[in-house]
Amino acid sequence: MFAQMTEYDRRMSRVLPVTPSAMCCNRTAPLHPPGIAHPARALGIVFAVMLLAATVCGATANAGWLTKVIGVAEHAAPGAGRVTGGTLDRAARHLRALPGKAEGGAALAAEATQEGHWRFINKAGETFTAGTPEELKRVASVLLPDAKPDGKLTLYVTEDTVFRNRAATRDLPKGTELFVVVEGESYRILRRGDGASERLFAEIRPGLVADLADHAQFREAVWQLARPLDKASVRVLALEPGGPPRLASTPRIDPATKRAMVDTIDPASLSAALGSVRGQTLLVTGRVDGRLLYIQPSTGAERSLLLPDLFKAAEEADVNLVVLRTASTPRQPGGRNWLWLKVQVKGLDQAMQRARVADFLGTLAGANGRMVVTATSAGRRTVIAVKPASDLPGPALSPMGDLFTGIASDITGRVATAGIEANLRSSERQSELDQRLIPGIPSDIQIGYFALVLLGLFGAPVSRSWWRRLWPPETASDYAGASGYWAARIVRGGVFLLLFLPLTAPVAAPLTLARQAWDMVTLPARLWRRFIRRQPATAA
Repeated sequence: MFAQMTEYDRRMSRVLPVTPSAMCCNRTAPLHPPGIAHPARALGIVFAVMLLAATVCGATANAGWLTKVIGVAEHAAPGAGRVTGGTLDRAARHLRALPGKAEGGAALAAEATQEGHWRFINKAGETFTAGTPEELKRVASVLLPDAKPDGKLTLYVTEDTVFRNRAATRDLPKGTELFVVVEGESYRILRRGDGASERLFAEIRPGLVADLADHAQFREAVWQLARPLDKASVRVLALEPGGPPRLASTPRIDPATKRAMVDTIDPASLSAALGSVRGQTLLVTGRVDGRLLYIQPSTGAERSLLLPDLFKAAEEADVNLVVLRTASTPRQPGGRNWLWLKVQVKGLDQAMQRARVADFLGTLAGANGRMVVTATSAGRRTVIAVKPASDLPGPALSPMGDLFTGIASDITGRVATAGIEANLRSSERQSELDQRLIPGIPSDIQIGYFALVLLGLFGAPVSRSWWRRLWPPETASDYAGASGYWAARIVRGGVFLLLFLPLTAPVAAPLTLARQAWDMVTLPARLWRRFIRRQPATAA
């Protein structure tokens, strides 16, 4: 009988193995809810995992390697960090994308090297290197045999040619027209002066040029001017004493024209009111004299504001503030002049129809001759200055023309723009905002989070086993209905996917990879053991 009971116990031990916890007969039921195992240990695990993930994310944000991995660094702001010039291949691609000239002009992509040589590429991809003046004269005949012998040669050069090897451009054949290629766009180069005093300018638009003196400032100016114009965020302000002390977060729309109306505000409250229009572009008009901005209200004498204080308030509120400098009486838009005509900014309606910031500013400048654009970066902000450049080739206003423009503005009520000063988001800051999928969260954090989610998918087998211990799966019998059961499963799955999976990714992914590597290494041994175990059975 004892032997039979022993055999029975042996069989039962195979079906229901005895564990140390099962041997404890006085064990009481847990005091925590049935869905969570060991709350104190669970909180400790979560805290440790969050601390580890925060450390990894912090290191990631500082190093910026995730940004480089996904290729965002290639599209980052050109004004940020070390400036690098475009390669000859980029200039050649831009050349191939251009339509052919009907007049039979000759165009090549070119680059001047530090050794003093020139490298040329035609649309077919054929290259030619010239190191002497005689070889430079043969470039057109070698790479452009079908071009007219007396045709003007047009070269699309790289940025390094203009900023690092500028002296080499003097060796080119006389009459050669130069274009600098920047970020897929090309701009005609204008020369002023000779020898060491020679200055170069890039013609952004027919009446708008940028100085080619500093590489970083030029790229910042080009980036700012090439941006699409966000018409919905541009608002015109009228600084009237006694006006409203606050600005509405959204502009008022004219029912007839469907355009934003002029917002009136008390100039003393302007700095404090900028916080309600974060991210928008505000236009104010006035006469600038040093650090002061003079305005002419509808009634009363002129008032003045400190321009640096306005720019500082715009920076703190993250607002783009554009000051339209007037040469005449600084009347405010929306008011009335002495002939009771409504005051308007000359060319503003046409400027608002433009697609790019360069076209917008060029239209506002109007017929004021050539205007030169300079950009100065200051941390997260960029100061843009648009001023007349009478020393450049092209039409320029005379003093009598300035006087006539001022008189005409006073009579017609149209405020003519004599210059522009703007305090804007820098290219680095704006690019970071453009990369955000969720407003209010820095792009580095968002990129790091999505990278951890992708990394966590590789470590999902390990993370899932940890998750089951931390939060055991739901049982349908614990819920009154199917809706509660599935709601609990959705919540549990969402917390795992959105929180636990990325938090454990730095540990779970390497462990999963190590397990897979170990399985691959031990695969021959496991196959051999299985083969050995089958041998006695086959022999029997």
